[in-house]
Amino acid sequence: MNDITAFFAFLRYCLGYKGDMSSVVTGMDWQELYSFASKQALQGLCFEGIERLGEEYPEKLKQNPIGRELLMTWMGKAQQIRRQNRKVNTVASKLFSMLREDGLRCCVLKGQGNALMYPNPYSRTPGDIDVWIDASRERIMEYAQNKFELEDDIRLQHLETSLDGVPIELHFFPCSMNNPIYHARLQKWFRRNADLQCSHIVGLPDGAGDIAIPTTAFNVIYQLTHLYHHFFDEGIGMRQIIDYFLVVNDFSKNVFLNNDLSNHPVNFSNHPVPLSKEGSTFSPSPSSSGSGDVTAPSRCSEPLRSKDGGPSKVSPDCAGWDRLDAIGASKPSPNCAGWDRLAIEGDNSAGSTTAVTSSASTALDVVQRELKYLGLWKFAGAVMYVLHEALGLSEEKMIASMDEKRGKLLLAEILNGGNFGKHFTKYGHFTQQGMAKKYFLKIWRNMHFVRYYPAEALSEPIFRTWHFFWRLKHRR
Repeated sequence: MNDITAFFAFLRYCLGYKGDMSSVVTGMDWQELYSFASKQALQGLCFEGIERLGEEYPEKLKQNPIGRELLMTWMGKAQQIRRQNRKVNTVASKLFSMLREDGLRCCVLKGQGNALMYPNPYSRTPGDIDVWIDASRERIMEYAQNKFELEDDIRLQHLETSLDGVPIELHFFPCSMNNPIYHARLQKWFRRNADLQCSHIVGLPDGAGDIAIPTTAFNVIYQLTHLYHHFFDEGIGMRQIIDYFLVVNDFSKNVFLNNDLSNHPVNFSNHPVPLSKEGSTFSPSPSSSGSGDVTAPSRCSEPLRSKDGGPSKVSPDCAGWDRLDAIGASKPSPNCAGWDRLAIEGDNSAGSTTAVTSSASTALDVVQRELKYLGLWKFAGAVMYVLHEALGLSEEKMIASMDEKRGKLLLAEILNGGNFGKHFTKYGHFTQQGMAKKYFLKIWRNMHFVRYYPAEALSEPIFRTWHFFWRLKHRR
């Protein structure tokens, strides 16, 4: 067993795998594993696995012990990550409460919401707090200028600030795409699904407070888009891949491994105009994927009404899953599992929204149509290959068929670049260069991807150039 195969096997174990790990333990290079975990921002998760090994394989560890100095270093890093998570949880809850009290609906993207799916939510390496505010750019800007100290640089999708020492990004919308057609479609999809995401409230561990997080069904699309964006920007690492693995696992557990979908018809809107309340994506649970011990229960909540206009009321029994009062929308299923209405637009010859209504349709059908409509289908196949090769995702859980060619390319980029591409040894170490050199090196890097993703790769330098001048124009 080579190092990378052993590392992948160990990551599966860290995520709850129950198989025999004897050969992995006796053959593991612990120093190399630590280097791998550091490069991929996985020290906390891997240390959780080491603690478990100490309980389940003590004799094997005696045969191949972890050096005391390395173990102490690793333990210290894991404890630091736990402290960081507690602080970020506290600040995330404070920020969420502040925004709601001031009349702004919002939800926390990725980060602390993703951590809830881990066997131990304190083991995920935290970053900044990304919060999506469901309001106009003008109102968000006015609010932020009154409440926070802002940096001069304002980006198309967010502005940066901090709260109690924790970096914060206030998002006008969750994510962007380089190709203008797919970007426009994505923003329309975000707008249609905003209401539910801002009312999907969960409790953070140890009474840290409440936040709204996206549903799993929303995340299975959104977080793939986020991966796609960063793939062309600087790169993605195993931490982001593990996040998405847990999202897909949770999605499959709640939806398409359940063969009885007779009570969960999938309805597609038949209105060519953008809908804001009519078609949201759903998840029965924002909690753990079932692989670990720590979960955060979902809580029903009435969506906040604001000056910008609030969403329609949600059923008190449904954790905000559904309330479609639109013309032509049928009522949700009685048990309100939430998978009965996933927003989607089709790409027909007239350019209008496609209507498909079928009781035999599944949530998977909906997701696949959305992936194709948003230009994510090929990348989804690559990600499924990586999830299978690295983390053992079974084919029955996949949201798309594996694409081996694109998957091998993606996996090589992940292993070489590490967390957000910070460790790239190729492409002239482009992440460590100045602005001008980085610009041209990034173009050179993305030209390697034209044959695989032509629409996005060819659009990337155009978008980045336009975005540069947009930022200059809107600089404070």
